[in-house]
Amino acid sequence: MKFRILILASCMIFLFLSCEKSFNDLNYNPNDITTDEVIQPKLLIKGTMLADVSINVSHLQRISGMWTGQYKGLIALYLGLYNYDFSSEESNSAWTYLYNGILKQNREIEKYYANNTLDTEGQLITGISKVIEAHAVGTATSIWGDIPYSEAVSGIEDPIFDNQLNVYLSLQTLLDEAISLLSDSTTPSSLDEDIFFGGDKGKWLEVAYTLKARYFLQTKDYSKAYDAALNGISSSDGTMRFVPLGDAASGAPTGAENLLFRFMVGTRKGYMDIDDTYCKDLLSSSTDNSRWNAKTDESARGKYLDAGYSSKSKKTNNIAGEIAPMNLVSYQENLLILAETGTRTISFDEGLNQLNLVRDFLASGAAFDRRDDTDTLIYDAYDATDFASGGMENMDGIDDERALLREIIEERYVSGFGTFIPWNDARRLEKSDQDISVPFPFNTSSITKHPQRFIISQQEINSNSNAPTGLSIFDVTEANR
Repeated sequence: MKFRILILASCMIFLFLSCEKSFNDLNYNPNDITTDEVIQPKLLIKGTMLADVSINVSHLQRISGMWTGQYKGLIALYLGLYNYDFSSEESNSAWTYLYNGILKQNREIEKYYANNTLDTEGQLITGISKVIEAHAVGTATSIWGDIPYSEAVSGIEDPIFDNQLNVYLSLQTLLDEAISLLSDSTTPSSLDEDIFFGGDKGKWLEVAYTLKARYFLQTKDYSKAYDAALNGISSSDGTMRFVPLGDAASGAPTGAENLLFRFMVGTRKGYMDIDDTYCKDLLSSSTDNSRWNAKTDESARGKYLDAGYSSKSKKTNNIAGEIAPMNLVSYQENLLILAETGTRTISFDEGLNQLNLVRDFLASGAAFDRRDDTDTLIYDAYDATDFASGGMENMDGIDDERALLREIIEERYVSGFGTFIPWNDARRLEKSDQDISVPFPFNTSSITKHPQRFIISQQEINSNSNAPTGLSIFDVTEANR
């Protein structure tokens, strides 16, 4: 992994303004700062957060959305990607954000505190940096499979590719370390450089538990996922989200806007949209697969997720609004982990109770901004009869527990719009739970299997003799075999 050292403190403003560009394009001299210099961790932590945003809600996420019926590629590169024409070069930027933008910077933070006293502020910074690393590496291993981790950014010329399941185990340990630091009564709860929570250690602690639950879910350890989620994000205020700079009057600085805005209504409008997609059909009242029923009115959410409805909107009442926040780890996700794993490991009633908490949250109006104040929010509580054979959520007469799980997975698909959740679920459920997975269609008639992974960065293939070759996007990763 022959990457140059990039110190994000020198470039985090640029990264904030241009999350789509590779670090290789940065207009500064990386040799100005070397690893021999002492770098204050406070100068690095914000950059790692911005790199994490770029990994989770930019180019590769949009590709996964096109492969799961949420977006439709229309022209040029995006039309090819929509039709599964994926090359390893598409992974270059995210790979660089991960290894240079996060792991290298975190090792600099570790080195600093190894050579200096780990004071209470250092406990907070280190705890946060471990959560950020776990978030980014967890996303990376879920989308690429085996990746360099145990030997990454260690000075080893050709680091090994760790088995995906071993990476997940390492992340659970990393999150436990973060939880220990963030639970310490001496750790402060304020950090100006924290763009997500201002250093609120309680919120970071909950995010750490939700990430533990996410990764136990992805490895199908449902009992541990449930236990972790019990300590996860407990309110919408605890959602980890990227909030673009700007306001409703002036919008965002060029390049700093919501990352969907650029492709749906901004400078790259026309590359993709959501028309004629499976997700849009779900939210329509007039389609065969509509989510509407006597207890559910999806008109408001349908408008919110109609990402390309307006030109140059500077509001937050659309998921692609110029300054609309972008969810990374959310309250809804935690509740839906509890709903699915509660159903699987506790009881039907536990799963139903957790699903109804999600519906309460949707009905409260706090889950998303309404485009029009008069838009109806109807998410009445379900009861057991709705999932019994012949009930409104079980018209095809399957087992009532399976019907409940099917609704929970579909809610994860809709609530997870703009994240990797829909693709991660589709691949996790394909082998053992296809009866409850979301049946979004293929984009072309030439394939019979949905994509299972991205191909690793071409930069890594060129520079690391341990890099795997011969893989295609249809090869299943270890966790989903």
